[in-house]
Parts: sequence; C-alpha cells; structure tokens
Amino acid sequence: MGNASNASVWAYADVFIAPVDAVIPEGGRPFGPEWEQVGLLDGEEGFTETVEVESEDLYAWGGVLVASTHNNFKVTRKFLPFEDNKTVYDLMYPGHGVDFSGDGGYEGEIRVPDLQARFKIAFETRTGDLVKRTVSANYAQVAERGESTENATELAKREITVAIYPTEGDEPTLFYTYKGQVRPDDGE
Repeated sequence: MGNASNASVWAYADVFIAPVDAVIPEGGRPFGPEWEQVGLLDGEEGFTETVEVESEDLYAWGGVLVASTHNNFKVTRKFLPFEDNKTVYDLMYPGHGVDFSGDGGYEGEIRVPDLQARFKIAFETRTGDLVKRTVSANYAQVAERGESTENATELAKREITVAIYPTEGDEPTLFYTYKGQVRPDDGE
C-alpha cells in the first residue's frame, strides 16, 4: 500500500536565481539576499523536468542482444514566468542593459545575451508550512529560450528551459533537495 504523505499538491511555487557561489539554504531555511525570485509562474504548466540519456543496443551475429550502452546524461527543467522583471531578463538576456522601476515599468537596451552565463537555480513548491526545494548543486545555464506569448486572452509569458550541470568528482551531484517544514533563519 502507498503512503499519501509522499504525494503532494502544491498551492504555491517559486523559482530563485543566484550567483554560482551563492550559499544553498539547508533545512527549509530562507534564501539569502543574493537569491532573486523569478516572480509569478504559470501554475498550470508547472515545472517540467526532462532526463535525457543516449543509449545504444549492441548485437552479436544472429541478432542476439549482448549489451546496451548508456551515456550522455542530461537534466533540464522548464518553467514559464508571467512577469517582465529584472530576474527574468537576467535569464533571457544576460547583460541586457534594461532598468526596472519596480512598479512594472522598465526602459533600456536589450542586448545580444551572454549565452554562456552561469547561475544557481532553485525550484520551490509550498503548501501551508510544508516546502519542497530542488537547488542546483553546481550551476545551471539557459538551454532554450522558448516562445514568448503576448495576446488578448492570456497573461504574457516566456518559456525558459535550463540545463543543470553536476558537480565534479567521484560522485557528481546535480541537486540539493529538501522536503519538510519551513524553518526560520536561526543564524546557523
């Protein structure tokens, strides 16, 4: 029999971006000031994680399968922000040159983006005082800048897909993850 506490429907979600050397808050503690919120997200689309692995089946004469190879592991996550704000522009157009007023206004130049820009990224979902976080252990990069939609019947949104890069070493790590109670910052 299953365990209902292992299944969740989330009322709220956020994506946070920070410099590569940012401290990952552990144990449900709050994000530090270096972490910036992406803002309102398309909740119907949610977060989509894709795991890609290339494989090849190897056959002996006579068509007998003798082995399969698996390599080139890649993890991406897609999300759709509704807001035009500094954090979204930092993802879409790193080095953009746009100033944001904080009241929804902005002005400046959108420059050709730095396609090699690296950052830490965190995905968070919440219901009540329960939180689930998945934070890049090393860094992420924007892998795909998908469609941007503006029309008369929907909120404007952008599609952003990020690639997650693991740490180096004998046991490469993709994410730090936490699911549990939200905790106050106790200065640890």
